[in-house]
Amino acid sequence: MTIIERNRATVARFLAGTHSPDIEDIAVIDETVVPHIRCHGFPGFPDGEFGDRESYKTFFRVFRQSFGDMSFETLATVATGEFVSAHWKIHATHTGPFRGIAPDNARVVFDGVALYRMEEGRIAETWLRINEPLLVAQLGRGSARAA
Repeated sequence: MTIIERNRATVARFLAGTHSPDIEDIAVIDETVVPHIRCHGFPGFPDGEFGDRESYKTFFRVFRQSFGDMSFETLATVATGEFVSAHWKIHATHTGPFRGIAPDNARVVFDGVALYRMEEGRIAETWLRINEPLLVAQLGRGSARAA
């Protein structure tokens, strides 16, 4: 297996675990992420930044409380030397507060991109870009819903 194949497989395993119907699958973070992870662009953290695996787990726990009944799809993955990028789409139900917007069980659909820098086959840095304008536009709008 090449380094690129190994890195792509690690990211696929990470995404499958962190977006699994069983939130306990976020334990995959311990196996796929370095302890000194650096993360950028994460809603709910000061300046969108944090630097440890427990914060990564917290992000996914809170995110899953905000958006339940989730289906996650990886649309494209690109891997080069030390970087893997994934374009993804989520369909979910707004079940908990997000950005100060109270949940109303709206079905939402949104996409985003994550760029992962790898170290020895594990994720060492993540840049997250959620299509937040699309997501927020679907929240708290009564009967106007996404498909």
